[in-house]
Amino acid sequence: SVFLLLEIIFFKKHIKITLLLLSLVFFLSSILAFYHVGIEQGFFKESLVCLNENSLESLSKDELLEELNQNIISCKDVSFKVLGLSLATINVIFSLFLGVIFTRLYLNYGKNQ
Repeated sequence: SVFLLLEIIFFKKHIKITLLLLSLVFFLSSILAFYHVGIEQGFFKESLVCLNENSLESLSKDELLEELNQNIISCKDVSFKVLGLSLATINVIFSLFLGVIFTRLYLNYGKNQ
């Protein structure tokens, strides 16, 4: 998204298409962040993303013991909060906000010229 913004600022070509791409990027980001919030809240199973059960089948006994001794952090454990919100929740809010802004810019592009 930074490169798309730089393209608008410096090159000023294909601005309308770039605004559309930016809105899509931020809406997709909000969907992924919402999925992470769903894992944190228990709406979605953690094993879909965080656990790789197939990799355990190919490990030797020693490697398996080493894996079991490691401290694995769960995707549903929130380790850092800002104003009581997880970073995934904040990402949903900001991504939706920016997605709406870029969609409005896309829809209104060229109307004031």
